[in-house]
Amino acid sequence: MVLLGLSKVTMAQSDSTKSVDLGGMYVGIYHLANQFNDPTMARMALYHLLMFSNEKSKVLDSMAIYYFDYQQWTSAILVSKENLKLNSDNELALEIAALSFENMGIKDQSLENFEKLFLKNDNSNTLYKVAFLQYDLKRLKESKASIAILLQRSEINSLTVIFPKADKSQQEVSMKAAVTNLKGLIAKEEGNIPKAKELFLEALKLAPGFEIAQANLRDADK
Repeated sequence: MVLLGLSKVTMAQSDSTKSVDLGGMYVGIYHLANQFNDPTMARMALYHLLMFSNEKSKVLDSMAIYYFDYQQWTSAILVSKENLKLNSDNELALEIAALSFENMGIKDQSLENFEKLFLKNDNSNTLYKVAFLQYDLKRLKESKASIAILLQRSEINSLTVIFPKADKSQQEVSMKAAVTNLKGLIAKEEGNIPKAKELFLEALKLAPGFEIAQANLRDADK
């Protein structure tokens, strides 16, 4: 979880001169709720912290993570948007918004956030997400441009991408194989079936047993 930056809030009490550190109290409740696996109480503690912290962006980071972890995509998006109003450079907020929009099937908004994120982090994994969403949205020219940038990066030989398997487990393949498979999908979309098959076979050479590439090769003529 994101480390919460808290400020002390002093509350005068009618019967004493003691002060209450409300921020510290609610962060304690938050950690206890997580320890006791009580997500509802943890969420409520975050809302209280939002009222008392001088570093609201950090609290909103934690709230966005909470909603994302519990697959409450709409809330994760709304919290992230609020956070971006405070700091448009917040990479965590951009990533959570992008992934949440993707999980909701709102691909254009997901792409927009991934594109903004890539401009800030220059990360190859982010660029792969951009390239795939561009393909998915039939923005093939843009996808090919993104792929060209990826292929110029030597690091893609050591990076990996996670794909789902037919048995609902996951499969990790090299990013180079994933990018080659994506090139095959674009070739198929453009009607160049022989080139698509060639690229799917190349992806399988790079990652033997790559289930998605195998399925794409079988379906190339459909």
